Amino acid sequence: MARPTVTVCVLLGLLVRQEQAGTAEKADVCALLANPADYNHKLVEVGGVVSHGFENFSLSDPACGERTGIWLEYGGTVNSGTVYCCGVIAGRSRDAPLVVEGITVLLNQDGTFRRFDAQIQRDEDVSFRATMIGRFFSGTRQRLGRAEYWGGYGHVGCCSLLVIQQVLTVEAVERKAGGAQSSVECVRVGWTSHGAIDRPAARAG
Repeated sequence: MARPTVTVCVLLGLLVRQEQAGTAEKADVCALLANPADYNHKLVEVGGVVSHGFENFSLSDPACGERTGIWLEYGGTVNSGTVYCCGVIAGRSRDAPLVVEGITVLLNQDGTFRRFDAQIQRDEDVSFRATMIGRFFSGTRQRLGRAEYWGGYGHVGCCSLLVIQQVLTVEAVERKAGGAQSSVECVRVGWTSHGAIDRPAARAG
């Protein structure tokens, strides 16, 4: 009787891994910002400018103008350690893989990811280009005065969320002439009641 149980467990494990490694839909930052609801919960492959610093871990693209509304976080049991609000510093590890809106997101911790992580762990604001696969969460439609935006994640609920599952490419930190580092700041559209990622199964910055 033990053999069927083991077989079922193995098959379930394979299905979970297959789901995590499912085919990612290619998208660009501008499309995610323009139509976030269309990509909600989808696995996407996207490239752009990654910015990390105090209360900022975001993805943007100069082609979208000044719009910045995608917050980043790692899947799996590794936390980015980003200070996301009010001096709160999340730890660098979790007891279990990250779960957001009932969806578990794992993380491929290969050499490319380690190079990516090393760059955001610098004790300075950094900005560099990268391509990644991740699970996208649109958040909900927010209103600030007459303005509407999608958010609920990240610094004061500023953004939609991309949970990184795998880093495909990572470039060196961009620097301006004379050694001054370029940066992309997160546009803060106002306070919301959502705050950072906070789910019963896990917590991330």
